[in-house]
Amino acid sequence: MNNQTINITYEFTSTSHQEAETLAREIALEQTVELPAELIKSKFIETEIIGQVQSINHISLDRYTAEIAYNPEITGYQIPQFLNVLYGNISIKNNIRIINLTLPNKFLDRFKGANYGINGIREKTGVWGRPLLCTALKPMGASPTEFAKMAREFALGGGDIIKDDHGLIDHDFSSFKERISRCQEVLIETAQKTGKLTLYFPNILAPIEQMEEQIQFAVKLGITGVLMSPFLVGADIVRYIAGKYNIINMLHPALTGTHFNDLRHGIAPEILLGTIFRLIGGDISIFPNHGGRFNLSVDQCKAISTNLSAPLGHIKPVLPAPAGGMGIENIADMSRLYGQDVILLIGGSLHGYSADLTVNTRAFMDEIKKYFPENTKTIPININPISSCEVKDNNLDTILEYLQFKSDYTWIGRSITEYKDIDNPDFFNITRQELTGRFGENTAFDLRYFEIGSQGYSSLERHVHEHVIICIYGIGELIIGDITLKLKPFDIAYVPPMKIHQLKNNSSNPFGFLCIVDHKRDKPILDN
Repeated sequence: MNNQTINITYEFTSTSHQEAETLAREIALEQTVELPAELIKSKFIETEIIGQVQSINHISLDRYTAEIAYNPEITGYQIPQFLNVLYGNISIKNNIRIINLTLPNKFLDRFKGANYGINGIREKTGVWGRPLLCTALKPMGASPTEFAKMAREFALGGGDIIKDDHGLIDHDFSSFKERISRCQEVLIETAQKTGKLTLYFPNILAPIEQMEEQIQFAVKLGITGVLMSPFLVGADIVRYIAGKYNIINMLHPALTGTHFNDLRHGIAPEILLGTIFRLIGGDISIFPNHGGRFNLSVDQCKAISTNLSAPLGHIKPVLPAPAGGMGIENIADMSRLYGQDVILLIGGSLHGYSADLTVNTRAFMDEIKKYFPENTKTIPININPISSCEVKDNNLDTILEYLQFKSDYTWIGRSITEYKDIDNPDFFNITRQELTGRFGENTAFDLRYFEIGSQGYSSLERHVHEHVIICIYGIGELIIGDITLKLKPFDIAYVPPMKIHQLKNNSSNPFGFLCIVDHKRDKPILDN
């Protein structure tokens, strides 16, 4: 086994160094082959599969540490098996705690990590140089209208991020779709007045067959992030969502306390809420701040924060979000402990500071700015989510009840524009005409006409919103995933959500098609 190993340091109870050696070997066997050593006859299994004890140290009266190196191949480079190797069977034993974890680049390179990280979230908020202020929609039982009012007031006070409380789901008394639609709508309206967009992260906590539907609905509204609880929905579900959708992932620690509240057993919080939350794609890690209603120490909180930004291969540094009973009187200490790159998640005390949430938010923001001068950047605010399929054409601003077709495949009253308005085109020889949907019509869809000239092609991309494509002129190709369809006039094709797709014209004649998409839609992810 080479030095590119996963190294885990276990702390455990033992009465002697000799017994510690025996226990360390038992851990190495239990976490891999789950057989007694005398039954292992293969040299390969002995050297490449079973963990190798690197060192044993006596640290207190009855506590020892053992560092064990594991070949990353035994994880299959999969999160469930990685967690199994890390703390599977031995979690059932007593008084064994993981206190250190080192991951090799060979392992880290298989995981994407955060989509945005610290800098990406700063870009989204337009705020640098100070901690970000976040609060939660509370309490469960409030109506969608009441939650939207809270969101508006927090945004008017200058708050940066508002999230669902982690217990808000698709309740009969407060449906997911109505709640997040109302909240996102008022945040966009407020941003148009203030010039600052407060980000909103709805809670994704549902049966697995509903989770992606909820995320897709949120993305179509222009929502740029979600709240997830890895130990409620599954750590690998979070990794999957982070890899598939280009959103900010705020991770909640619900159910993790069983791993670190016993100082003699479990997984140290800086590993679980720091390193592992980063590995599975967290952009923000919520954890209980010391001095609140939970019992983490100052050193533990600092260690979590450190692990969230420490070098971890190619994986981006991410933001800590200490929370749990913090008030305006804690801001000074939190500012000293965490510095500027932190999200101060303050719930009940911000809501209860006075009867006016806008006033409260301004007061908390003023307290933050005592310690950190703000450096802001204006972020463009859009009424609707803007797809990379969008173009700007200020001349096309009139509702027309009748569009007269011309023989040259144009329509009177609608001009021809570039396919996309971007600096580095990933397309060639393609134009568009917006026909219906972008001119003030009250439609849930947009109808466009695209024409691809000889040897032209559209972007290779995928996105949540769906396409219906109707060929009306010439012959073209539609690539969907790993299949290619030839389209002739009046053929109809459907592109499902998140399917990689591209349209091409390999002929010498133009290829034209109508395209129907959702009016509110997400920004595609390029795949070329």
